[in-house]
Amino acid sequence: MPSGRRVRRARRRARSRTCARCRPWQITVGPGEEGPSAQRDYLSFAAAVWNAGPSKLVLDGFRQQGKDLMDAYQYFYDANGKQVGYQNTGTMEWDAREGHSHWHFTDFARYSLVSSNQTEIVRSQKEAFCLAATDSIDYTVKGAEWHPQNTDLHTACGNHGSLSVREVLDVGSGDTYTQTLPGQSFDVTDLKNGTYYVQVTANPENRLFESNTKNNVSLRKVILGGTLHHRTVQVPPVQLVDAP
Repeated sequence: MPSGRRVRRARRRARSRTCARCRPWQITVGPGEEGPSAQRDYLSFAAAVWNAGPSKLVLDGFRQQGKDLMDAYQYFYDANGKQVGYQNTGTMEWDAREGHSHWHFTDFARYSLVSSNQTEIVRSQKEAFCLAATDSIDYTVKGAEWHPQNTDLHTACGNHGSLSVREVLDVGSGDTYTQTLPGQSFDVTDLKNGTYYVQVTANPENRLFESNTKNNVSLRKVILGGTLHHRTVQVPPVQLVDAP
């Protein structure tokens, strides 16, 4: 279990953020690869949630032998990087699927396809994550860590026998995930052609303690066209992002 002083408030909290430069990208549409999914059309995409500072996001998970869930704790730090407290912030769960095999923090982000009036139409089943600094986003922000250590998903998030894990998202870095599998990508088979938005929401259940939650939603416009199994998608540029 964590040591130190449990607090409700702290001077420096991580500020998870989605942003213009982190809006969904690599957006494509097409049929699934095999089995029943080959008869459906899916919108795939990549997206990142990043830590804009001023403090690193540190999550520790602890469990008792034989338990399937870990209790997760978020740690808080002062301006000198000294730990000043912690707070329970949800759970971590074991993901045994091929390509994962590590512990996921639950409800880190939510991905939805919404209509032009931002009504949710399809939600990705991907909501739990092994947190790691997979990409450098903005190392000019205050407190940015230019040499993050927690960059490898295979070593950062433990194994099935782990009784504790530490997952870190350093300031200036983001955790990027590509949604290409059915259930994670959006099933658009029965959707009419028209304008939609890929919506990324960081910390959707407010489990994490943040200094600012007003910047946790990002949208990317997509325009669906074509016919069944021959769908098309147009992705207009947005600010610095000019590629689909």
